[in-house]
Amino acid sequence: MKVARGTAMNSSSTKIFPVVAYMILGAALYHAVNLVGKKATGGEPRERIPGKAWTLIVTLTFTSEADQKNILEEWKPVTKYCAEKEPFLYHYEAGRSDADPLKLYMVERYESKEDYLAKHKSGEEFLKFRPKLKALQDAGKVKVDGFSYQELGYGFV
Repeated sequence: MKVARGTAMNSSSTKIFPVVAYMILGAALYHAVNLVGKKATGGEPRERIPGKAWTLIVTLTFTSEADQKNILEEWKPVTKYCAEKEPFLYHYEAGRSDADPLKLYMVERYESKEDYLAKHKSGEEFLKFRPKLKALQDAGKVKVDGFSYQELGYGFV
């Protein structure tokens, strides 16, 4: 009588194989996610960049969607100019309120208040844009409010 040897796995082998495969897959996924996370943060703890900036938050409340849309179009050349010519301007973004669609928030983050006053406000595109916004203010079509603050250097950006 012939006995077959080594041709089939015993029952304990067939139970261990899937467990080992899942462990290897889990380890690979863990390392892949960890690698992506390190690339997203530079592999180091997050630090404040650039540090203690001066921030201006402007609220624009419009009376019509048409005026809001128009002023956003007029603002596009200002953002392009600032991105290219104002390295002291770290953040320049508009956002629409989720509670009131006629309300926009402009977040402006500068290296210093002096940069805002002496450089940004005298920028070529800003000087073209500001009278257009002022005309809407004078006509009662937009209300402009705002506040500013000096960052303290806590937290991160």
